[in-house]
Order: sequence, then structure tokens, then C-alpha cells
Amino acid sequence: MLLSVLCGWLLNGAARAQVPYNVIDWKAPTTLNTYLIQQLHQQSDQRRAAFAAALKSGAAMQAYQDTVRARYRRLLGPLPARTPLKAHVGGKIERAGYLVEKIIYESTPRHHVTANLYVPKGKGKWPAVLLFCGHEATAKATESYQKTAILFAQNGFVVLVIDPISQGERYQLTDATGKPLTRGGTTEHTLLNGGAALVGTSVPAAQLWDNVRGLDYLLTRREVDPDRIGCIGNSGGATQTAYFIGYDPRVKVAALCSYVASGERNLELTGPADGCVQIPGAGQAGLDIAEWPIMFAPKPLLLLAGRYDFIDYASIQTAYHELKQVYTELEKPSRVNLFTYDDGHGISKPKREVAVAWFRRWLRDDGQLVPENNLATLSAEQLNCTATGQVNTAFPKESTLSEQYLGQAQELASRRQPLTYASLTAAIRHVLALPEATVIVPPVEASAEGSVQAKGIAMRKLLLRRAGQPPLPALLALPPNNLPPARSLSGYPTKARLHLLIAPIWLPNI
Repeated sequence: MLLSVLCGWLLNGAARAQVPYNVIDWKAPTTLNTYLIQQLHQQSDQRRAAFAAALKSGAAMQAYQDTVRARYRRLLGPLPARTPLKAHVGGKIERAGYLVEKIIYESTPRHHVTANLYVPKGKGKWPAVLLFCGHEATAKATESYQKTAILFAQNGFVVLVIDPISQGERYQLTDATGKPLTRGGTTEHTLLNGGAALVGTSVPAAQLWDNVRGLDYLLTRREVDPDRIGCIGNSGGATQTAYFIGYDPRVKVAALCSYVASGERNLELTGPADGCVQIPGAGQAGLDIAEWPIMFAPKPLLLLAGRYDFIDYASIQTAYHELKQVYTELEKPSRVNLFTYDDGHGISKPKREVAVAWFRRWLRDDGQLVPENNLATLSAEQLNCTATGQVNTAFPKESTLSEQYLGQAQELASRRQPLTYASLTAAIRHVLALPEATVIVPPVEASAEGSVQAKGIAMRKLLLRRAGQPPLPALLALPPNNLPPARSLSGYPTKARLHLLIAPIWLPNI
């Protein structure tokens, strides 16, 4: 018996010439996405219920924070060991009232991080701020980030501005001349995160570790007061900041600018972001992007928003409302605030002024307003820490993330034991998040949706349905005069049923 099951998702997405083969009579490409969004809302409903229960008392909220932190740490997986930073200053630039130093350190052996350190002139211990950059290719040299750092330095803060992975001087996938091989940093993030996921980690975890080691370096500086540490970031840098303040207790004050405040809403509106934003498994762990600022409470936290940002402003308002409830339960309602300006994406002058004033309030104990005057910035070349402009060409033995992930994969392969059929299927179920074999699932029903002829072969159009799962279109090809009724799966011979159900991996336990 000739039996062939062709997955309808592919057929329905093919050219219009193949319309006769279509099984579904609606816009099929939306089906899977709609199903996933429904799953997303179910996960988020569970998260909302847990959060609502935590709002009943301060003790309940603290317990909620503890469980969120524990889930976050499990999600990150094991982080690298602290190894020697081997930090050095590659040069200094004298500016009016402050210095800019060119810093290079190793977050892991032979994996170099480039950064600029802004140091106020004068003596004494200064409060310090980590500034995490958004997705601009120029990273630490971006004009708005330079101006943010300068304004902080003018107000008595040491500032470390770090080049993120795949930006500035830290592209990981380059040719021999240092030219990036991808169309941009976000594409590189996504490619790297694909490799990271295969060995049980993520690009957000790698960025987090770069930033943790950046704070380690900052605390080696004699100019820095270790008890007065802040953190601020814009856009993708705000995501880095959120992940950082949820992990590192040394941070005392923080600000998030143009922050994607709701993972649920963002996935619904625009789909998944690039690989440095979302940690695989967060939804399954019951964690939304709103969770990380909640972990930071009741330390002082400022949200900076543009009313006309492409980032959903309603999500920012919702996140602020949740945070206000959290801080109120923890008896510190004045420590969280939202500043909105009538502009778009980014950390503009009004936002910079409010941010620096916020840090002055909590780290310098004054409420002084902070006006920003004309600030002169430097070129990316002037701020470069490496001689070549890229770590891949400046350090011949640079350990890129892709090389690290390959090494981890090879090490895992060397320890992998042969799997039995049972252990292999269990592992596949776990990795694909399929129901366990012991879970009782509803039966699959196959409805007939007509037939089509192709080169003398009659193919039955089938639509496989199971309650709670998306319908699966398929074609069943049999020898001539051998088309059984298709009201249910029981209408097919046993062998046909077996082969019919091998292909759709999201219909297990049949």
C-alpha cells in the first residue's frame, strides 16, 4: 500500500498553482501563530494570577520575588567562573571636567570587552553608573549615550559604557579584516542565540556576564564608592539593565528607558525580538519581561518613556501600575516613578536630565535639577579601545561566542551516552515541550475535506483535529479504488493509521 502524508502547512503556503491541493479553506498561515498567541495568553494568565496573589501582603510579595529570582537563575543556567579580568587602560582623553578612558577587560578567558570609562576630575570616592547601550551599531560612541555619560560625569558620577556583543568593537562574526558578516548586530544576536540554545544557554546570559564583570572592574577603581552603584540602559540596553538588576544585588538604583515592559504584549504586537532580548523558556517558567523590575523592588527605579515610541506605551503604563503596587506593598511607594515625554524612542535630553536627577537624589542625597547644556561628543574612532576597531582583529586568539558554543557542543558530545529508544523519546518530548507519555490526551478526529487527482493518483484531503490543538491538514494517497471513508481515524487500516500519524510531531501520544 502506498501511503504518503504531506504536511498541509507546506502545501497551503505554496504557490497559488497548488490551490487544488489545499485542505484548509481559511487563511492558513495565521493558524499556527494564532494558536501560539493563545498559548501565550494562557501562560500569562497563570502569571497574572500568581502576581495577584502576591499583592495580598508584603510577605507574600517578598515570597513571590524569591521564587521569581530562583526561576530566573534556573533559566540562565550555569554562568562562567570568575577569571582574571586582565583589564588595562588603552588610552585617555582629556575633556573639560572629566576624563574618558579606553578600557578593555576579559569577561571570560580571551573574550574581550571594550568600554569607555568617564571619570570626573577631582578627589574623593564617586558614585558610579553602568550604562548599557541599545542596538545602535556605534554602541558606546552613539551620540545620545555619550551625552548621557557626560552629563553623569559632570554631576559627579563615574560612568562605564560597555560595548554589547555584536556592536561597537565587539562583532563576533567577522571576516579576516574585521568586517561583520551579517547585516547587523540584531541578526548576529539571533544567529548566536540559536547556537547558544543548542548547548543550554543564551546570548542574554552572555551579555549579563559581560556586564557583571564590568561591575567587577568598576569596583577595582579607587575613584568608585562600592556602596553607591547605579545602572541605566536604553532600548536593548534597558533589557540588559532589567536582566542585570534582577541578578546583581550590588546595584542600588536603576533606570529603564524605552523598555519593552511586557513580553506578552510585545509578542502579540510584533512577534519575537532578536536573540539578545528573549531568554528561551521564560514563558514556560512563568516569567514575563515585567518580572525583572519587580525583582529589583524596593530599590529606587525610574521608568523613562516616549509617548510616541514604537514600543507600546500602554504596556509601560501597565508595568508602572504593577510596580507601584509592588512598591506600595513593600512600603516604599516613592521609590518608583514614571517619566513620560512627548517624543519617540531613545534617551533624549529631557530623559537624560530626569535620569541624572534621579540618580543624584538616591546616590548623592540631593534633589537638584540637572540642566543639560551643549555637550561636545567624540567620533567612534576617537573612542575606540582597540587599534583595529574590532576585537576579532585586535586579538589573534580572540575567543568568540560562536567558538565557545562550538567548544561546549564538542565537550557535551564527548560525554554523551548512547540512548535507548525510551530515553530518546523522553528526551525529544522534553526538548520539544510535548506532553508526557502518561498524559491522557483527547483523540484525534480526521474529517474528509474532498479529494484531488494527481498523475492518476487520487488523494483524500484530510483535516486532523484534536481539542486544544491547531488543525493539521494532510493528503492521503492510496492505490486506485482503495479510498476508505474518512469520518474518523478508525476508518483507516491499522497500518495506514500508524503511518498517517508519524509526521505531525505536535500530535503525540496517539
